[in-house]
Amino acid sequence: MILSPDFCEHYKTKILIRLAGHEGVFCLLKLWSQCQFRKSEVFEKSPDIISAIAGWSGEPNQLENALIDSGFAKRSGEKFILHQWQDSNKKLLTSPANGKKGGRPKINKTEEVKGRYLKL
Repeated sequence: MILSPDFCEHYKTKILIRLAGHEGVFCLLKLWSQCQFRKSEVFEKSPDIISAIAGWSGEPNQLENALIDSGFAKRSGEKFILHQWQDSNKKLLTSPANGKKGGRPKINKTEEVKGRYLKL
């Protein structure tokens, strides 16, 4: 997963620490790793199951509420969504598709050598 360099000092992280402690941040990282594994930021699971996936030791609703109140997640009906995970990890989701096409798209390059251009 791609983790922003300012993650530790980001206001959302600081709010999550205040609401759920450092364990809450570790649980968020575990949930993000599940997003990468599943290639989706959406979990159609109850707070009990979300907290079990994350390894949360406290009351299940406390973790979910902390993730929502800090801005890392939202709930829409039965769906628990780790807000903006796909935006931050877009490269991880496109890399397998590019690999099936033979990798990164080829770019025609030219190089000037003694006044002439050579195609590389």
